[in-house]
Amino acid sequence: MSEAVSLADFSAQNIYSGMIRSLQEGSFSHASLITGPDGVGKRTLSELLTAWLLCEREGGEKPCGTCAACVQALRGTHPDVITLMAGAPIAEGVAKGRVFIPVDDIREMTRQVSRHTYEGGRRVVRIVQAERMQAAAQNALLKTLEEPPEGTFFLLITETPELLLPTIRSRCRQLRLHGWPEAYVSQTLLSRGVPPERVGNAVRLSDGSIGRAMSLAGDESYWELRRRVMDSFFGMSRNSDIPSVSQSWKELKGDQAVELLDVLEDMTRTLLLCRLGRLPASQLEAFPEDWQRIAEKAPLESFAAIMNTLSEARLMKQSNVTWQAVVEQILFCLMEEKRKWSMS
Repeated sequence: MSEAVSLADFSAQNIYSGMIRSLQEGSFSHASLITGPDGVGKRTLSELLTAWLLCEREGGEKPCGTCAACVQALRGTHPDVITLMAGAPIAEGVAKGRVFIPVDDIREMTRQVSRHTYEGGRRVVRIVQAERMQAAAQNALLKTLEEPPEGTFFLLITETPELLLPTIRSRCRQLRLHGWPEAYVSQTLLSRGVPPERVGNAVRLSDGSIGRAMSLAGDESYWELRRRVMDSFFGMSRNSDIPSVSQSWKELKGDQAVELLDVLEDMTRTLLLCRLGRLPASQLEAFPEDWQRIAEKAPLESFAAIMNTLSEARLMKQSNVTWQAVVEQILFCLMEEKRKWSMS
């Protein structure tokens, strides 16, 4: 997934200030390992650092973003930038579309960095999803990291650094990116035209990832699922409706069933957080009126009971219980909690 993080995001948060300072002081490591969850901006940060290293501006703030080197670097067309990733080989004779980075690509990269640069300056090697290097490829890279060509910088990008050889990790300066604050993710989504009614849910489910929040906000199938769940599970008014509602969901399997449970948990969590005053009442607008009242006054035990039922449903899904029976148990729980509150 493409990470929906802009250079302005990093500027606003000073994420890379330490690295920029080391660049300015001339102490920047020849190899950096950029890690963190999906969507926090690892690739964008590597592009920013690449542009800084190649920027032709004399004095002033870098990267300038306007010189030929910056423009080419940010577009991915600079001749002195080598990008390695699974499925896009740079070595002749290597089939496209593979899920790993073969040793032949590392050898070809080593051959290229041993020559003079095209522009007569620095060279940058970016390895995207570095954990996908085969064992032989990692060993071949290690030799280059131990004796790096002068003026060549390596940027390794991965969500799972533990899958890299310890010797590779030890030769890289590690920079771990963390999730962004929820308020900042919300502000970013709104500034990029995401409908306000989707922002709250997308942010809560994103774990601080701007990229994941943007992807989720634009996933129409997900929002259609939420609409159906709201109508079926929270819109039901009588116990007699349970068989027909469960029948409509009985065909869900595998990941689809898990996604349904995820959505139900998120909706229940929204109700609970509104009950606790940690979310604004505006988050309840999509819920039927009776559930809005529950979120205002119901005892916390009601929400705990629903969460426990959803946890049991996950266990039941892994057993021989039919999925329709699992759905019916959830529906009975929701109706029972609504009944108890209405009688209180």
